[in-house]
Amino acid sequence: MDFSKGVLFDPGYSKYTLAFATNIDAVYNVIFSMKAMHQRKFKFQTVYPQILKLLEHTVGFYLGCLLWATFITQNFKDEPKEILENDYLGRSVKEDEMLFEVNYAISYFDKLKKDCKYYLGKNCNLPNDWFEIMSVYKDFLKINNFLVDAKSTEDIKLPKEIKKLSKEDLDKILEVIDSVVKSGDFKELFKIKNLILC
Repeated sequence: MDFSKGVLFDPGYSKYTLAFATNIDAVYNVIFSMKAMHQRKFKFQTVYPQILKLLEHTVGFYLGCLLWATFITQNFKDEPKEILENDYLGRSVKEDEMLFEVNYAISYFDKLKKDCKYYLGKNCNLPNDWFEIMSVYKDFLKINNFLVDAKSTEDIKLPKEIKKLSKEDLDKILEVIDSVVKSGDFKELFKIKNLILC
């Protein structure tokens, strides 16, 4: 990536993002279109892997945003760079609208746990850190006032949970982000999650 003119607000994630609320609602519409309970249970069982994949993709995107923010903030700490193509800059935004997707995904965790018990008769084993990633991301948005004032890398605040990184760690983050931007496979980011979060 070329940082000579500044850093991009989005390193290239946006072309792979999915609206979690819209997609999960579509899945449940299919489930509820079944009249009989045994049909609904069977349908839930068949779409459950898709639900997990969608959730993983969403959490991976949020993790990617935290990794990118960590990289551009810490890598350019001594020589801040202009943030390019920040569509939120100077905008008037509403908190509930800006947090809608992340809140929807966070609240879905409890719903999914209940639905697994109800439809599958078992606990769903979600990774423990998924909820943590979403909570830290939500905090990141709030402490940065949804990035409406982020003109430069020095304007970005990182949540207290984010670690201070070495140059090697920052280089590793950039390498993985670069790979994910080419592949669209957000789950690769989970391999480096421990670099920024315990």
